[in-house]
Amino acid sequence: MQEIHMPEDKKQRIIRAAMEHFAKNGYKKATVDEIIAAAGISKGLIFHYFGNKKKLFLYLYEFAYGLVYDRIVKSFEQADLFDRIRESERIKLAVVNEYPYVLDFLMSVRKETDEQLQEAITQVKVDRFPPWKENFLPGLDASRLREGIDLEKVIKIISWATDGLLKEHKDGFVLEEVFAEMDEYLAQMRKAFYKEEYQ
Repeated sequence: MQEIHMPEDKKQRIIRAAMEHFAKNGYKKATVDEIIAAAGISKGLIFHYFGNKKKLFLYLYEFAYGLVYDRIVKSFEQADLFDRIRESERIKLAVVNEYPYVLDFLMSVRKETDEQLQEAITQVKVDRFPPWKENFLPGLDASRLREGIDLEKVIKIISWATDGLLKEHKDGFVLEEVFAEMDEYLAQMRKAFYKEEYQ
């Protein structure tokens, strides 16, 4: 990722403001003027350090995706599927608590229609982040699943449930409360998908 040598407090204000405005408005409708007003910094500062709106967007994408990806991938140690997901979701919740618009921003990136921008986003992803599967699946003990249960489908179902829970609590949440609720859902899914001796 491009090194940005500027005071950390100003960089954080730009990151947070840009994340929110791109998440809410998309790349085309979000303006640098809105971002600098929200960040409380000068327009010249954005252009001096980031160059232009596209470079700011791509920097932000790499920062946001890397924030989630790097922290979660480092947590993939448990052989138990639900323990591994529980830990990764705990980290994801902590990231959202730190940067409330990070997941909204990453979801909005998927909807961008500008072909050149999408090509640049794809290139960042290819250059910097190996596919999730390459990191998540190795070491998982799939033998704990009931006969006939497909591991990848179970992962997808759990992902839908945890993502849905985050969306439900998007407008402010107490980290411990959401994590406790998530634990309840994971416990129910463990009963549904695991052999009795592993529940």
